[in-house]
Amino acid sequence: MTFRTDSAAPGRSDYDLARLLVWERGFAKYDADPEADLLRRVHALFTEDEYRRALAYLAASEQDTHRLATIETGLGEDTTSDTAWLVGQLRIAWGRLDELRDRIDNSGTLIDLHYMAEGINYVRGSRVQNELRDTVR
Repeated sequence: MTFRTDSAAPGRSDYDLARLLVWERGFAKYDADPEADLLRRVHALFTEDEYRRALAYLAASEQDTHRLATIETGLGEDTTSDTAWLVGQLRIAWGRLDELRDRIDNSGTLIDLHYMAEGINYVRGSRVQNELRDTVR
């Protein structure tokens, strides 16, 4: 299966592409073979470059906990510097973001797909997005 050769809507932003990808993922899950249906949808709607841009947008929001752990290790016993404070604040923020993601992901069919797709801008890196990225590869 090949991607589109010309864009269906030239000039779409990465946000718009990611939103459409999440939207289509929601429709594909109702098919007997959701992965195959999603691939058909993706190839019909996106050029290869647009698809890569959408995936990159979704992946950009993933938490890099390994890098944060490396920074914390480098701080050693320093607990008063600005860097130590920022690392602590980032850990708190990521914990709260995980809680928000869990609430969204556990809401199931109570959430309208349109709102979920719009929510990418506010809750980036949702486990739904990560599942989407892994399924479509």
